[in-house]
Amino acid sequence: MRDQFELRGDFSEFPPELSDLLADRYLTSVHELYDFYKDKGWHSPEGAVPITTVGRYPGASKAGSEVALQACMDTRPTPSLDDSGQIVSEGKLYRLELFFGHFDGRLKLFDGSSSEVLECTLG
Repeated sequence: MRDQFELRGDFSEFPPELSDLLADRYLTSVHELYDFYKDKGWHSPEGAVPITTVGRYPGASKAGSEVALQACMDTRPTPSLDDSGQIVSEGKLYRLELFFGHFDGRLKLFDGSSSEVLECTLG
């Protein structure tokens, strides 16, 4: 769903389905990212997708999270382009930590962090 605006530049509306999957603080961060991309008019090249690997994150917890995942996300195949198609932001390699808990009776992503890395392995 984030691909709708982050990759494709479709800013017709903030994807309402994200409220079913994300809880605050993470939901607020994604909405701020949406507003930023919308204001800039940024998008990624047609058909480009980041390369993402996700795995369990045993022993990790944050603010009472029930599930933790770790991920490697390579956004180098998805640079950000402006309205004229010029590259305004190169993609990067990130390591993510994602934390889930129950909100409104559903398991939702509520917190996370990312850091730029030179190499990324899960484990």
